[in-house]
Amino acid sequence: MQAIDILKKYWGYTSFKSKQEEIINSVIDKKDTLALLPTSGGKSICFQIPALMSEGICIVVSPLISLMQDQTKFLKSKGVNTIAISSIMNSNEIDTALTNCIYGNIKFLYISPERLRNKNIKEKILKMNVNLIAVDEAHCISEWGHNFRPSYRLINELREIKKDVPVIALTATANKQVAKDIQTNLNFKESNVITSSFFRKNLSYVALECKNKNQTLINLCKKIKSSIIIYVGSRKESNLISQMLNKHSISAASYHAGIEIGKREVIQQQWIENSTRVIVATNAFGMGVNKLDVRLVVHLNLPLNIESYFQESGRAGRDNKTAYSFILYNNIDIKSSYKLINDRFPLKIDLQNTYQKICDDLQIAVNTFPEDDFNFNIKDFCEKYNLDIIKTYNVIKYLEKEELIKLNNQHKKSSRIKILLNSSELYKFQIANSYFDNIIKLLLRKFPNIFKNYVNINENELQKNINSDKQSIKEIFIKLDQKGVISYLEKTSDTSIRYIQSRKDAKYLEFSESDIEKERVQAKEKLEKIIDYIKNKKRCRNQILLEYFNEEKLENCKICDNCIKLNKEKMKKELFNSISKKIIDILKNKEFTYNEIKNEIEEEDEETLKNVLNYLFDNDLINKFGNKYTLNTNK
Repeated sequence: MQAIDILKKYWGYTSFKSKQEEIINSVIDKKDTLALLPTSGGKSICFQIPALMSEGICIVVSPLISLMQDQTKFLKSKGVNTIAISSIMNSNEIDTALTNCIYGNIKFLYISPERLRNKNIKEKILKMNVNLIAVDEAHCISEWGHNFRPSYRLINELREIKKDVPVIALTATANKQVAKDIQTNLNFKESNVITSSFFRKNLSYVALECKNKNQTLINLCKKIKSSIIIYVGSRKESNLISQMLNKHSISAASYHAGIEIGKREVIQQQWIENSTRVIVATNAFGMGVNKLDVRLVVHLNLPLNIESYFQESGRAGRDNKTAYSFILYNNIDIKSSYKLINDRFPLKIDLQNTYQKICDDLQIAVNTFPEDDFNFNIKDFCEKYNLDIIKTYNVIKYLEKEELIKLNNQHKKSSRIKILLNSSELYKFQIANSYFDNIIKLLLRKFPNIFKNYVNINENELQKNINSDKQSIKEIFIKLDQKGVISYLEKTSDTSIRYIQSRKDAKYLEFSESDIEKERVQAKEKLEKIIDYIKNKKRCRNQILLEYFNEEKLENCKICDNCIKLNKEKMKKELFNSISKKIIDILKNKEFTYNEIKNEIEEEDEETLKNVLNYLFDNDLINKFGNKYTLNTNK
């Protein structure tokens, strides 16, 4: 079966988008390939089709859980066996999933880069028949990229254990420096970059300096009566802006990591189905959301880099119809952005001290690697240790970036169970209480380590195994807990911390002050690029953006705010020159009054006519005597 046949079968398309077929053929030829495609360029097809054409499994490394879930859901709906290793799976479930990848008919394994630290996972991958390694959001592997993640450097270890397997790296945001860094860190056998144009002919970029952002936003939302995304800088602002829009009869919803996961999914679905017209979100929103009819994206706060702005703006106009991307800004935004960058790169001593306090608070011993997540309330933590909450949050986010810990906002923790009795005591209990015998046997069969450790469980799945609608499995667990047979911790939805690596001794954490300062300087340089972009009122905005990604475009886009303004100025200049020529021509033969000139050249715009006459007079091209104009024959 050819690539086009698979495209038709699984996606229903009859032709490829720009560069997709070239990328697919490169992968089929076993070449390491870096694919640079813009947002909505169809990156996933570029690795899914070659993988479906080859025997074996494709390993997809992705940092985005939402993307993993969406792509896994799509592939399964098409009958393609796909597994995603997620945070809600316990160790037994992960082990079973990986075993299925070795012996089962699995075509795609989605996995986060952090999981590659796990020795057992790498040993399982070694046994798999891997046909392709796909690296999504590949700019994360480059320290020059806008979202560098150290765990991405672990991907080259996959290349060591699967030497003959080609790799495809995909991103929508990489300049030459980042592209080179990606290939180096992924051990490309030879340079091979396939780039589609990043030019979006239907997307109008606008940077608008304004005093009253809220009123401007209301006007935009009322003018563009279609699906809209508004990006803001905080959860509080997300809530306030959505409330403000609803008060003005604009259907809007807030979306951010502080909202419970299930509710977020409902909000997103209502927006996708157009029950809600406007979504007001932090930058966590939009990855993997393929909504075609977004007509407007607004940034109410200054983006910190061109890459993020370009990616987020690209969510508008995916149906190739005219769409708009607005940045609303003022001088306060610029000052706030510089402060935000400074806050994001804390001192080494603050990183060590905060990490130590977190470990002390959670009672995690040095060199232990806990598998469970820990409930963590940052407000309570800061009050307990007398810490500034904003500073502490930024320290934790940096520790997260360094992949020591992971802060999960409104994380859904699975229910957990541990058997408290020893095996002989449990056996006596089963003899005396036959009512509980079946469920205890089920637990023992599915979770061999349940005597030693808490195990994650899914009540709905277990309910199916007991084949009874009459008895609630939750009620049974509660009764067993009350009898002291088990400890049952029902699932919660709360903020939590997970350890990405084993707990370190804080004083030996390797934070280089010079490296932190280097990162701070790089972040400021990226910010200054976006500041230059918004302040530039002369050049085509599309040209500026494309130039950043090393793409040359000689023609103006004609639809950004600068192009429209320059076009109007050009039209005015042409009109000005035309009127000037007419006035000089008629004054060659006789003198005219203002009204006679106006009637002679049939110009209705009196302001323009007066401006032209004043210009000609100021430059001694015409003379004025009383109310009559004459040509200056001395010129």
